[in-house]
Amino acid sequence: MSTSVSGVLFDIGGVLIALDGVPSLSQLLGISESRDDVHRRWLACRSVILHETGKLTIQEFARDFVADLELAISPEAFLVAFDSWFTGVHPGAFELVNEIPERYRVAALSNMSATHWQRIKALGWPDRFEAAYVSCETGHLKPSREAFEVALRGMALPPAQVLFLDDNPTNVSAAEELGLRARVVANPVEARRALTEYGVL
Repeated sequence: MSTSVSGVLFDIGGVLIALDGVPSLSQLLGISESRDDVHRRWLACRSVILHETGKLTIQEFARDFVADLELAISPEAFLVAFDSWFTGVHPGAFELVNEIPERYRVAALSNMSATHWQRIKALGWPDRFEAAYVSCETGHLKPSREAFEVALRGMALPPAQVLFLDDNPTNVSAAEELGLRARVVANPVEARRALTEYGVL
């Protein structure tokens, strides 16, 4: 594909890292909705917004989340479930990022709890990442315009020159509305396919 892509912006959870709370949330809430619907419920919750933008500690978040959704578990039990959502790095994920040629700018943009983010950073990080724009540090959640603008300013690239890879269709649609190239990818294999399509690899 002929392209003017000069930078790649990765989502972290789902694309590079195995971080999936949908099955657990569905069970806790007693619902059987689509992944997108469960994710929308998650992002619509006040305590989630406050925690993932760095305004609530993990203990405050657990207390408020359990109360807001009237869950039949204790905050402590919820935290055990929440911690289990993170299961490690997808095989080949960091290697894929490091394969991207030096002529491209490479960064990450992710909605992330500080707790999960600390665990991920402890694993090491791809050398090719210039920066990670994480909601618990930036104060902005995807799919908001502000979240993308923070990343674009940091990368110093116009939207049309950035390829955004995310496992959530809502975030991909938001990126496209702002003029980014964007693809829904759910793992490193699909990410590689998109990077190859755009001539990055």
